[in-house]
Amino acid sequence: MSGGTAGVVLGHLQRLPLFALDDAAAMADLAAVCEIRRSARGEVILTEGSLGDTMLVILSGRVRVERRTVHRDSFTVSFLEQDNFFGEVALLGRDRRSATCVAETDCEFLVIGRDDFVAFGDRHHAAGLAITRRVATRLADRLLAANEEILSLFTALVQEVEGELR
Repeated sequence: MSGGTAGVVLGHLQRLPLFALDDAAAMADLAAVCEIRRSARGEVILTEGSLGDTMLVILSGRVRVERRTVHRDSFTVSFLEQDNFFGEVALLGRDRRSATCVAETDCEFLVIGRDDFVAFGDRHHAAGLAITRRVATRLADRLLAANEEILSLFTALVQEVEGELR
């Protein structure tokens, strides 16, 4: 990455809470392994079911997160905007993407690959651990929200079935 591009990436990293680090050398090293990527409005950024190896942070724009039903119909799960991130599971392991992400507007992303992130963590243990903990906290929050949603849906289903049995 060129010095100018690394400086731009470093500037973005420094303003993102996910990457808040006190170690200037670690920040510079992290900036060197990240890249900036752009997507045009309507472009599919990630596809549900594909293998993932990158995490993306939205620097500008809006992203629609979609899932498919068992009948292959799409539905919108959420919208993400500046400073939100997605694809974070890819930093922790080799797995398939759980959703499709589509650029609702022209977008710019900060992208980090799994292999680069793992190597960064090997070089900067404390910094890698701090970022991994923040990603894990985000995943735990999403899991808790999903559990609440499942419980709510199950309760509604039980109430509907009980009403039909009366």
